[in-house]
Amino acid sequence: MRCTKVRLLMAVAAATVAGLFAGTAAYAAPPQPIEDPASATSIVRLGGATRYETSVAVSQRYEPGVAAAFVATGTDYPDALAAAAAAASLGAPLLLTQPGALPLVVAEELARLQPTKIYVLGGTGAVSASVVARLSAMAPTERIGGADRYSTAEKLIDTVFGSATHIFLATGLGFPDALGASGAAGSLGAPLLLVNGRGTTLPASTMEALKRWGVADVSIAGGHGAIDLRIEQQLRTEGFTVSRHAGASRYETAAALYNAYFTDAAPDAAFLATGTDYPDALSAAALAGRMQAPLLLTQPECVPWAPHVALSTVSAPERIVIGGEGAVSEAAAANTPCSSQPPAQPGFAMTGWQFDPAAAAPYSDRPPVNVDDPAIVLDATGLRVYLRRDNGARADHPVAYAQYGISALMEYQRTGDTIWLDRATRHAERLEQIHTERAGAWWFPYMFPWTYYQRTLTEPWWSGMAQGQALSLFVRLYDETGDARWENAAHRTWQSFLQPRSQAEPWSTLVDGDRLFFEEYAGDQPPLLVLNGHVFAIFGIYDYWRLTDDPDALRLLDGGATTTLAIMPDVRNPGAVSYYCVQPDYCKSPLWQNSAYHAIHSWQLDTLARLTHDESFSEWADLLRDDWTPAAGRFSAPDEPSLPLGWDDGPPQ
Repeated sequence: MRCTKVRLLMAVAAATVAGLFAGTAAYAAPPQPIEDPASATSIVRLGGATRYETSVAVSQRYEPGVAAAFVATGTDYPDALAAAAAAASLGAPLLLTQPGALPLVVAEELARLQPTKIYVLGGTGAVSASVVARLSAMAPTERIGGADRYSTAEKLIDTVFGSATHIFLATGLGFPDALGASGAAGSLGAPLLLVNGRGTTLPASTMEALKRWGVADVSIAGGHGAIDLRIEQQLRTEGFTVSRHAGASRYETAAALYNAYFTDAAPDAAFLATGTDYPDALSAAALAGRMQAPLLLTQPECVPWAPHVALSTVSAPERIVIGGEGAVSEAAAANTPCSSQPPAQPGFAMTGWQFDPAAAAPYSDRPPVNVDDPAIVLDATGLRVYLRRDNGARADHPVAYAQYGISALMEYQRTGDTIWLDRATRHAERLEQIHTERAGAWWFPYMFPWTYYQRTLTEPWWSGMAQGQALSLFVRLYDETGDARWENAAHRTWQSFLQPRSQAEPWSTLVDGDRLFFEEYAGDQPPLLVLNGHVFAIFGIYDYWRLTDDPDALRLLDGGATTTLAIMPDVRNPGAVSYYCVQPDYCKSPLWQNSAYHAIHSWQLDTLARLTHDESFSEWADLLRDDWTPAAGRFSAPDEPSLPLGWDDGPPQ
């Protein structure tokens, strides 16, 4: 391994999450807001008595003689959302109209602007022929409309951009994510495409359009509830570079877009609009894009924590507040936070072990799977085939991929035969293709339901075991090849362990009391607290720590190993096979006793003893072996019977 000098930490009884992750980007405590005096930032409010007057107030920031003006209905949002980035690319304002009549104040503004051309968005149901006729009397006018909001967005890109290497995707079924993306898209001169986020794939016509435009990079605005992650996987499998920018709410998503595209810039302004309704922000999105400025969303009376921090740290001389005080109050305009500080995070127990970076690595005494097992089927590309239990259909199984990849790499190191390196790489590539993101961290989803004992995890669900074994594969591939692709994959996957439990986003790390767990079945059911999955996650973190000497990785190693010893009394079933999991009451059942995992527990504890030089782990391993052993004798690596040490096809059903 490329190991740096080991950094030893003083033993402590517990660590708070805030202290643990200080300085760690993916799960650091948010930057503390600076003072926000009026003298430091000029606050300008653009608003009117109606949405049409507000669009005019925004438009008046443009000088007469603009190259174009865009006009869209003010009674719905999709057409205007799609137009915002296009208008920004031309330096054009976006004005709103009633479907059947052009408001006088808008007509007067267009007369002032004297645009060279006017683009009207949507069909006659959105903007009537009579309105277009009136606009045509002011300047040459072109209608851009399709059969629906999605085809209108595509036609807009064809008309205004023609080509683009980078594109933003947002759902067309809601407005907030697209608003936040407009400023980011405008800052890059990139188009914004609306898609049906509830679909599981993009239509063939949309995929063809992306290729026709020459798109290479796709930025998704919004979480997995906004745009299905199978769309993300489809794009990545087709060769696009895909990133996702999202938070647990619309406010956090807009702040995530700010963090991704504006923290290294010094924009002339930052925009603030209500996140509870769309009309005020539609025109502002076009202006924000033109000014290459972020657009952040707020609640009417106060600013949620994520945008509050963003506004406090953005270096902009002007804050442009959109709408009247009913939309954004004076307190919100002044960046008054809804809470005085972010929610406190729980701490967890630690022991202070000095993990040995020179110890024989996990799996060195036995690979996760036997690559010569005839039951393992590979497809024509060398990828392991997994068939679902419930319907027999093929599906992506992150643990299956990671384990086979680790084992194939070990076989390459043993034999020197490059076919095994190719197979290890193929499995790492598939993990790369199917991953999704949460605040930059990589997650490997399970896209099928999982049923056990009257409970069903609905897809997507997540697994600390999958995260840990994927991390091991990436670290080891980088160590073997020196390819920065796998180094990046390792860093991104490691960040997933630093993210707390979430209702809306991927998770696997949780603190129960003072115990740090890496949950194997993380989803919409109570955590099972599975021992073997928890320890396999620890093995991945250990591999990462040996590569990087990251002190946060060492702390999580300590906390995870401390939890392992703490739960052994709940795992052990004296005189019998141990329990698979330790969720109180639910796991204390003969249904959760499994002899294969009993043997795996002993092997894992022996490995932890080797990594920590603490014989407590070996003592527990011996107790388990004394409780039960296979008929052939004690389980003792490397001469034990053939058991799938790493494979976990789930708890009994």
